[in-house]
Amino acid sequence: MILVKNKIWWIIVLVFVFIPVKKYAQESKGIQYKFTETDSTYSFLGSFKTRAEPGCLLEMCFNYEHIRALGVFAKEVLLVDEGSGWNQIAYHYQKFIIFENKSVWHRKLNEEKQRVDFTMVSSKNSHSVMPCMVSSSGFYQVRQQGTCQIVEYYQECQLTTAVITSLYIDIMKNEVIKFMYRFSDYADTHCN
Repeated sequence: MILVKNKIWWIIVLVFVFIPVKKYAQESKGIQYKFTETDSTYSFLGSFKTRAEPGCLLEMCFNYEHIRALGVFAKEVLLVDEGSGWNQIAYHYQKFIIFENKSVWHRKLNEEKQRVDFTMVSSKNSHSVMPCMVSSSGFYQVRQQGTCQIVEYYQECQLTTAVITSLYIDIMKNEVIKFMYRFSDYADTHCN
């Protein structure tokens, strides 16, 4: 009986993970992405085209208020510290009520390259069945292409191997694709 309940629970979880991925993959809106994974790593490169001003886009990728507004999937987004051209932001994520992750990210603005680089400083999970992020880094890049801007988002992540690593990677794929759509809509709303 317990085995049947566990199978039903996993089927429900998988349905909530894969249906939104399929929905977003069908509604391209000019967003392109590539998600690559192994047993315990993933990388994501996504981009979209916009006519928004490059300075506004770069500010949107760096400024805490914008990052907090874009962090709708997080339970909490806090500014830990900031200085000239850098900041540290903490994220608190919660999934399925019992799984939580708290992480801190160092972000550095490079206006000359129209880029914001980020690196994970720390990460802690609420349960050992969840894979831990060993390392993660990436960037936001704004590039001119004709009369438009191309906004790129890249992240790579190394995870520990855990009971649900594969499921966790699938969830992350779903979340990052949804983030790209949110990011594109937010840019259209706030930078045009």
